[in-house]
Amino acid sequence: MSRCLAALAALLLAFAARAEEAPKKADEKKGAQQTAATQQQPAATPPAQPGGQGELDPATRAAIQREVEKAREQIRDEVRAEIQGAQSAAEFLGTVAEGPKLQFLQLDGYLRVRGQLFNNLDLGHGANNPDAAGFPYSPQQITHNCGGAVPCSTAYSGTQTSGNMRFRLEPTINVSELVRVRAQVDILDNYVLGSSAWKGFDNPFSPYPIPWYGASRVLYQNDPTADRAPILPKRAWGEVQTPVGLLSFGRMPSEWGLGILTTAGEGIDDDYGDTVDRIQFALPPLSTPIGALTLVPIVDFDFKGPLAANPWFGPGVGQPFALDNSTEAHTYAIKIARLDTEDEIRRKHDRGEASFNFGAYYNYRSQSNTVPAWTAQGFNASTAALVTSPVNSNGNIFSLWARLLTSRWRLEAEGVGVIGRIGANGTQTVLPAAQSPTGQGQFIPNPSPVTLNQFGVAGVAEYKAIPSKLMLGGEFGVASGDSAPGFGNVPNRIPVDPTTGLPTMLPPPGSLEGPQFGNGDTNINNYRFNPGYRVDLVLWREILGQVTDAWYVKPKARWDIFPGLAFDASVIYSQAMYSQSTPANKLPLGVELDTALTYTSGSGFIFYGQWGFLQPLDAFGTSLKRGQALSFGLAAKF
Repeated sequence: MSRCLAALAALLLAFAARAEEAPKKADEKKGAQQTAATQQQPAATPPAQPGGQGELDPATRAAIQREVEKAREQIRDEVRAEIQGAQSAAEFLGTVAEGPKLQFLQLDGYLRVRGQLFNNLDLGHGANNPDAAGFPYSPQQITHNCGGAVPCSTAYSGTQTSGNMRFRLEPTINVSELVRVRAQVDILDNYVLGSSAWKGFDNPFSPYPIPWYGASRVLYQNDPTADRAPILPKRAWGEVQTPVGLLSFGRMPSEWGLGILTTAGEGIDDDYGDTVDRIQFALPPLSTPIGALTLVPIVDFDFKGPLAANPWFGPGVGQPFALDNSTEAHTYAIKIARLDTEDEIRRKHDRGEASFNFGAYYNYRSQSNTVPAWTAQGFNASTAALVTSPVNSNGNIFSLWARLLTSRWRLEAEGVGVIGRIGANGTQTVLPAAQSPTGQGQFIPNPSPVTLNQFGVAGVAEYKAIPSKLMLGGEFGVASGDSAPGFGNVPNRIPVDPTTGLPTMLPPPGSLEGPQFGNGDTNINNYRFNPGYRVDLVLWREILGQVTDAWYVKPKARWDIFPGLAFDASVIYSQAMYSQSTPANKLPLGVELDTALTYTSGSGFIFYGQWGFLQPLDAFGTSLKRGQALSFGLAAKF
């Protein structure tokens, strides 16, 4: 700011000089007036004329104006440079939202309750008409027995309802202006309403003499009916602003671009989000011919392998340590990006300028050995079972991202490529205990390495047809496919050959899911979009789980009815890349209509309602039923 201070100092000196001259001229004028008053009677005082002694002459005024404009421009330039320099301190991809607050403890988060109704997610196939591998298209309702072998009723209504809640805390502890600690803790994370509570009319431990008198909610330790702990610490990491960049370390969220590779999952209605054990360092922006670029070198600790418990007191006490470094899996990565802050985007739009941002993200991952017994059983595995098996796996992951923002347009796209291999030199593929006919981890011969050649692309275009009222736009996505049966979103779904008792390694044609390699197939070519990247409400979110082996187009519109209340509508057409991947050996997957009504108050309350309607097409067979998803949510965000 030295140039700005010099300019301001020059202005102050000029005004000071004018201030010193003004009293002298006023005294001279007053003396002359008094002398004239002794010689004649006072005359009427003429009106003040422009350019008199009390005003600046045009030349001086113009000089001062030039200096003021020059100082303003210098301030703009230096503020802009400081904002760009602060990009490293903002970890330009969302890990750090804003600088430290003055208060020691800052609490953010939300409480969300939502209800859901699903209809015909199996698209009419039912429990008696599974895919070719014998698996249902979606979780089926349970038929009830009357004490005998024959169910009381096998009727299937096709409708399932449920509700759940989540209380998320995201505290920030500001140790100082340069050091802070952040965390994320979920309480009752997606706990189903009615679970961890009264166990029904046959509960022998009911605190009430009449079972239906009350239904106290009770959290039982190690409750076998709950699939997760009631309190889940998910993230905890530190951030230190050093003179040469921002250092971040710990278990933290991972975010990049549109989110088809990795996303933190920060939305109110999100179920998924990536959390990594990471050390990263965001360097200050470097001046290049294509603009100021921020570099962020990264080390991720992906997998450690077998651990030794405390030798004196056992697991849970003291410090465990790794038994074999050869089983470790690491990721070495770097992000290079040019990203405007929110304030800079706003300033550019105020000046009628566009904001163009871009970046690249590269990951190299590798692992030499694995221990299947540890993966399956952990500390319960015997010492004799902890045997290493070579995997010799490595992969290269590339992602390019770009975004153009104007006062009316948003154009954004991300592309991902994966090149790698699993196993080599006659090594073996590990079959975890859960997938093995013997119930123990075992090795399946794999004389050739399995190669990965995958790509994915997604794009978004939005246009504000009527600012603050109507947005029109569209999205598209392409995920590379594999000709093996099934989509590959559930690769551990391995059917067992009843004659040999061994996995066939490939599901039969007509399967909905399964691994994409085996029985001579040594390629896995289907790219899977991150499950946190939301495309629709029914097909990809509830039936298939992730976008893979397919492409889609999605025209959409958003109407801001009044401030805080918005209506969204979209139509999604999806088609498979390979007909062999679909149950009916056809390409068209479906056409879906999605709508949403969202209300956001200025006081932290959020309400939303969503309805999705899927018309399945030829890829799922004939005599199909339309799938539907209806949901609503209530949230208090702080």
